Amino acid sequence: MDSRARNTGWRTQDPLLLVALILILMAATLGVANAAELAGAVALGAAAVLAAAILRLHRAARVQQAQLRELEKALISQRVTDPATGATLPQWFHQALDTECRRAVREFTPLTLMQFDLQCDDTAALERARVRLASMLNDQISRPGDLVGLTDQGELQLLLPCTNEHAERLAQRCIEQGAHLFDDSVAVRLAACTLQPKADLCPDKVREQLLRVLDEVRSDEPGSYRFHAESTEADLFNPSFTQ
Repeated sequence: MDSRARNTGWRTQDPLLLVALILILMAATLGVANAAELAGAVALGAAAVLAAAILRLHRAARVQQAQLRELEKALISQRVTDPATGATLPQWFHQALDTECRRAVREFTPLTLMQFDLQCDDTAALERARVRLASMLNDQISRPGDLVGLTDQGELQLLLPCTNEHAERLAQRCIEQGAHLFDDSVAVRLAACTLQPKADLCPDKVREQLLRVLDEVRSDEPGSYRFHAESTEADLFNPSFTQ
């Protein structure tokens, strides 16, 4: 409890403590007829002190309950997704990518990461395009683990664990539907790469490969996509994989 709460509590209890003190002093100064009357006065004062202590505890409990409610609201308000697009925020998306890289190596399954490149001269139109594209992507994915996220620069990415030869088909379908969402003022391109569960698979490797493909597709016409799949022949045996 903070000092302000404590001070407020004591200020409200001061009158009760003062009453108790006055009763005790009156009993001592006015001359009580017998010991029984003195005991009664003291008991009355003690009851007032006890009542003040109980009141203090109740007020402290209410303050703590209010603080707990504020903490709960703060935790609930800690967002994991972007409120505009519904995409996972960069911090959490980076963690998910790291987790899925380790899972891919452990379970010996490929992993795919896609990124959309949106270009528009109008900043407001670009933001609206990103929202529409994110909605389309969320409609496209259905498997547990598939995740739409944002990069630190606000670009949309799609994380697809446990992918197979159908990953390129999904990339093609996504760019076709994405291109149909916009007019000529918005240019959309897609870069995608599938990496094998080799021992060196990590987020940095995935992002490096994806950026290379992204640089290539940016020289293509709007509505284009480029897909790179890492060869499975170079490392058929994964030394880090155990049953």
